[in-house]
Order: sequence, then C-alpha cells, then structure tokens
Amino acid sequence: MSKNPLGESTAYPLQYEPDILHQIPRLPARLLLDIDKKIKMHGFDHWHAYEISWLDSNRKPNVGIGEFFFSAESKNIIESKSLKLYLNSLNNEIFLGVSDVQQRIRDDLSKISHSDVKVLIFSAGESESGELIKRPGSSIDKESISIKGDGPDESLLKTCGDLVFDEELYSDLFRSNCPVTSQPDWASFQVKYSGPKIDPASLLDYLCSYRNHQGYHEECCERIFHDISLICRPKELNLSLNFLRRGGLDINVYRSSQTITSDIVLPRMKRQ
Repeated sequence: MSKNPLGESTAYPLQYEPDILHQIPRLPARLLLDIDKKIKMHGFDHWHAYEISWLDSNRKPNVGIGEFFFSAESKNIIESKSLKLYLNSLNNEIFLGVSDVQQRIRDDLSKISHSDVKVLIFSAGESESGELIKRPGSSIDKESISIKGDGPDESLLKTCGDLVFDEELYSDLFRSNCPVTSQPDWASFQVKYSGPKIDPASLLDYLCSYRNHQGYHEECCERIFHDISLICRPKELNLSLNFLRRGGLDINVYRSSQTITSDIVLPRMKRQ
C-alpha cells in the first residue's frame, strides 16, 4: 500500500504501478457512529472513471470509460487520487484486449479493498446499454498504428493524391500532458476539411505522437492546425480539441481557416 498522496505533490507514474493504490479502512469512521450496533446498512459505491487508456499489442493507444462497483461491506475504500494515479500508470501498459484491462483493474482493486469489485469498461463512444452514440463524421480510431516517437511529428501526416474531398473525421485517442504538473490531458479531436484527402492512419499516428508531449490545450490545438494546414494543404479547415474536465473545468478549443462563431460548438460527449 502506498502513502496517502492526497495533498502531496506526486509524480505521475510512467509505468504500471499497482502499489500506488492507497487504502482507507471503513471501520474507524463507522465505530465513531456506532453504525453496526444501531442500524442495519447495505449498499455499494459506484465510481465512474473517464480517463482509462492503454496500449494494444501493436502499441496503439486505446481509451475507455470505466465503472467500478465496491460493496459497502468491503474492508477498505480507495483514496481517489491514488486511484487516478493508478489508472494513469496503465497508459503505457500493453494489453491484448479490453477484457484483460478489466481483469487487471478488477484484480488490483479487489485486492486492496478486500472485496469482489465489479469493473465495466465502455468505449468512449458507447453508452452503458452498449449503444453507439451518433456524432458527425467518421472515426479514425480503428486504423492500425504503432506509436514510436516521444513527441509531435508532423512528418507522419500524409495525403492520398490531389483530388479534393469534403470530409469530417474524429478521434477519442488524443492525450497530451500539462507543462506545469505533467498531469495527462485527454481530448476528443474533430476535423472538418475540404482539400486533398488526408490519410486517416497517418492522421491518427500524428495525433498519438502527442501522447507524452507537454503543452497547453490551446497550444496543442494550434500546432495541429498549423501542421495540417502546411502538410495537407486543405482549402478549408475546421478542427477542435474537446478536453475532459479537470478541477471542475473543461476546455474546448476550436480553430478554423474561416471566421467562426460559437454556433459551431459541438455537443458534449459521454466522457465529458
């Protein structure tokens, strides 16, 4: 078990680190209230985790939204900051599939809570019922890529000839890191353009090259806009990075080759 990280300055783990999980016994607080003697109590704790990510066997990033169910009869609860750090430690870990990710998390949380924890993981575009959420454009997240470099690499971007296409694409796999705290920042990327067809695999490869990059939200979006503009030469370009909330705030960055207004704001996605 780790030292309680709450209120401490803590480095974000770069590799799998289950020992970072910190347990808090339920019993002391219950003894103060004399709960077991005075009342009968049943229930569970239901957590949502919006920043789950891992690598597949080809070192391609995957993201998911998790739900964790802890029995109220478990011996321990999990300190929330330690759970966040633990989930971040999975970001560069290789798994064969989502079921393996679920099992790893289930095993680790069950061990430290001394209970049987239920773990569910959904894709970023999926509801709890298993239905896909409709959004404009086509996902590029099933393209086969393998992250290799340590930072943004515009040379990865490629087009497919000079024929002009009108196309809208999106990805939920974008990650960068705060330049001050090194905390991961997660975003959904959306691009709508008119111009030479952008090779979708090259675009995903390029976006994932930001995975260990440190940069502010706005700077990352503007760098992407710059690189696509110069490398892919679209006649019109609109793109956005819609970041997950942190500290009660979410930042959604829109950039366009045309004058735009707030009317183009995208609907919030499930994990936001």
